[in-house]
Amino acid sequence: MSSIHADQKFLESSTLYTFAGTGLKVVSPLLTVVVARVFGKEAFGIYVSTQLWVLTMSRVAVLGLDKGLHWFIPQNKLEGRPPALGLVSSAWKSLAIGALIAAVVVGGSALGLQRFFSGLKGLSALEISLYIVSLLPWVWLHLFAGASEGNRKPQYKIFINEFAVYTAAPLISLVLDACGVSPAVSLPVGLVLANLFGVLAYWPLLRRMFPDLRWRDFSPIPKKLLSYSIPLGVSEVVTAFLLRADLWMVLALLGPEYAGVYAVMVTISNGLRTIRQGYNPILLPVVAGMGSDRLKSDLKPVYSYCVAMVTMIQLVIGFFIVLFPDETMMIAGKDYVVEPQVLGILLVGNLINGMFGLAGAVINGLGKSRFMLMMNAVTLVFALACNRLLIPAFGMAGAAVSTMLYQGLQSVWMNVYLRRMGYWPYSRSLLAQVAWAAAMILLYVALNEWISPDLPAKAAVYALVFAGLVATFFAQGLRARPGKG
Repeated sequence: MSSIHADQKFLESSTLYTFAGTGLKVVSPLLTVVVARVFGKEAFGIYVSTQLWVLTMSRVAVLGLDKGLHWFIPQNKLEGRPPALGLVSSAWKSLAIGALIAAVVVGGSALGLQRFFSGLKGLSALEISLYIVSLLPWVWLHLFAGASEGNRKPQYKIFINEFAVYTAAPLISLVLDACGVSPAVSLPVGLVLANLFGVLAYWPLLRRMFPDLRWRDFSPIPKKLLSYSIPLGVSEVVTAFLLRADLWMVLALLGPEYAGVYAVMVTISNGLRTIRQGYNPILLPVVAGMGSDRLKSDLKPVYSYCVAMVTMIQLVIGFFIVLFPDETMMIAGKDYVVEPQVLGILLVGNLINGMFGLAGAVINGLGKSRFMLMMNAVTLVFALACNRLLIPAFGMAGAAVSTMLYQGLQSVWMNVYLRRMGYWPYSRSLLAQVAWAAAMILLYVALNEWISPDLPAKAAVYALVFAGLVATFFAQGLRARPGKG
């Protein structure tokens, strides 16, 4: 996989999986907003906030080993080591750390310590215990996904972690609710069972990828893997707090009802963010496998292809939500159709991040993980300060603006860093994507400030936009391999 042709083939197949995964992942946000409708704003706000807290704790337990395996498993093949070296030892050590965290949380909830945390004080000891149990299978989901990506099988993460698990969790909760189970049990149990099913789905796939896998291997984690992973792990934890700071601060400063409404908006707008995130594990190993000569010749076409694909998918979704924000929010119920302009701000921020945020995958692929840790830490402080200032003054709109500001800061910072290293991986063809993004922002402003077209007019505009995006896709030759179009 050292030539541009092999990398291009991998990018093509991964793009097809990403397209398929994007279509399937529409189901999860729809089910999530149905959960919001069935359980109400307050319960939903607490549910989403607590779920994200447990996800953050799972990142602490993993120590970045999932990202490390993404890099270490290809190195195993390159250096003639056993293909799955590091996977089993990482799985047992991370599970032990996760069990320790769960035990501390369960013990603390039994003593009533949740009353000291604004986001958790409304939960009983049983609810907190059920939520934190989902941490244990979640740890293995992270690790198995990282190993699959390292083995150039990103489709496993796309279909299991990002689709099946996130679809099963709300579905199980809704079924339990229909059976008369209380929300205090049905919501966390849905999360636990979904994560367990995800782990079971990986089991035969791991056997197929690594036939010599031995689960009784309790040897230490390889030092090379550990030293690479820990900086990434710290950066992942910081990033996890960064991604959820706005929602948690809305919960703390405005209350659970506002958090429920904002959580629906975040869930919808994150459809754009996950598209960009889905390309990180595709681009990173390709960049990591490039020598200095190939970085000069091949980085720009490969990177520009990924940015073009990400942005095109985001624009198709983004234009629809900008034109039909009320109708989109109505999926959750009329109580959630509040300040639809907030949804537009979140979309713009994620669009900026989609166009320029893939620079982070290049930087990590170049081995500059310490820079990413430093940048994320500074950005977290910036985001917390912005949220603290803007949320009391502007409510949910302040939280959305804070998110857009830190995404813009990161995009500028990463690309300036790449430029100083001598790389500018953007081809001129991406000016078409910039023009379309500018058109979406102008349309958003016009719809909120100047014009109020009826539904048929909006549908006609979207049809024209969609046709224009399809024409751009073919004109740029994106069906061809990167570098050809």
